[in-house]
Formats: sequence, structure tokens, C-alpha cells
Amino acid sequence: MNTFGKIFHRLAGPGVAVGIGLLLLGACGPTRPQDQLPWITPDEAFEDQTARTGMDGGAFVTFGLKIRDPKDVCREEGDYIPATHAINNGRLQTLASGEVIYVRNADNLQRRSVWVAADKLYFIDESGCKAHDIYAFDGYYAGTDGSWDQHVARLTTDTRAVNGSKYREEGKPGGSYLQFNMAADGNGSVQRVNPASNVKEEYKTDPFGRGAYALEKTEDPQVRAHLVLLPDGRTALLSQAGQTQKFILE
Repeated sequence: MNTFGKIFHRLAGPGVAVGIGLLLLGACGPTRPQDQLPWITPDEAFEDQTARTGMDGGAFVTFGLKIRDPKDVCREEGDYIPATHAINNGRLQTLASGEVIYVRNADNLQRRSVWVAADKLYFIDESGCKAHDIYAFDGYYAGTDGSWDQHVARLTTDTRAVNGSKYREEGKPGGSYLQFNMAADGNGSVQRVNPASNVKEEYKTDPFGRGAYALEKTEDPQVRAHLVLLPDGRTALLSQAGQTQKFILE
């Protein structure tokens, strides 16, 4: 079993129910029935959005922004910044295995593919963990500590992979590699291969835009990852379970 496989099994082990599914939202709710999917719906997530309450015609009204698909958010230009849609109705939580996740205060449901407001603005990737050294779904950059680095320009190019070629993990000749079969619209699949252990994992690719993709493991949709293809056409960044790997086209 590779490193990410071990991490996933630690996350999903007894006493820690970390669900990794859906494009926007995931969960780790021990109070939810075992026979139900422990994920909240977009309707249930509205309360997560940064909002304020005020008076309107004598009635209390909550003003705020509705949770939206990151595919739509990432296309926005102009005044859009991560703070615009950062959520703050939850908390960062460090698991025993070291990964940092974000859960709602109301019910401990886990979130994914969002910016969250804590002491800084942090990017929670598609695997449900705080990511670092990678561009988020909206093209903004999460730095070494996982927070928004305002000194790095927003990524605008929507790059596709070179199909059939190997993207080898940087600095590791003969190490693991990615191999793509991607359509012109960005949908398709990618294999992550570890030659040393002869392990092959296949993921479906779902494009956010701006070179970013949500990955879903074909044989186990709960295992997810965040991928970015850089404009140089040679570099792929992969974020999963709190780790970031860089792969270079051979």
C-alpha cells in the first residue's frame, strides 16, 4: 500500500470517520447513522457562508453569500478574492495522523474544496485536508503553511495534460509517475503508478478550470485528491491528505 493509501486507511480507521466524497462537501460525523451518507447538501451548507444579521423592515434578516460550485467561483474575475467566499462557521482540527481538516461547529461535518477563515485564510482541498504549496480551485495560491499567499499571482491558464506520457515525481528517477488520458474539456482519467511496489491507482478527472482538477479514485470514490497542471505544460502538482507532490513531464 502506498503512502496515500496508508493515510486514507488511518483517516477511515476505527474512531475516526472521515468521509471523503462529493465535489464540495465531506463529513466526519460519528453521530450520523452508519447506513446514511454522512455528507451535507448545498442547501444545508448555506449557513456556513460568512454572513451578518441585521434589521430589515422590523424583521431580523441574515445577509450573506450562498455556497456555490467552485467551478463557477473560479471563473470570476474583477474583485473576487478567496476572502469573498471563505467560510467561518467551523474550526480547523488536527487528526492523530497529522492531517488538518475543517469541520462545522454545528455538527462536525467536514468540508472540502473551500477557503476557510481561521487566523488566516486556508485552502481545504478535495481530499478534505488543509493543502499547501499548490493553487486552489479558483487559481489562488496556498503557501507553505496552507494560507493564501497574496504575493503569488492568480493562475489563469486552463492547461491540459499530455496524454500517454509520464509525469515523474520530481527528484526521484524511477519513482512514481502520473499518466493521463484526458479529453479536450479536461474530463478523463489519470493513473498514479508506483513501479517499486507495482501499485496502480486510477482517478477520474473533473476540471474546475484554471488548470485545477478534482480527482476521484475509480474503485473507491471516497478517496479524492486535488491536481493542478501548470502553464509550462510540463509540471503537475498533486495534493492529497495534507501532502503535495510535484511531477515533471519526461
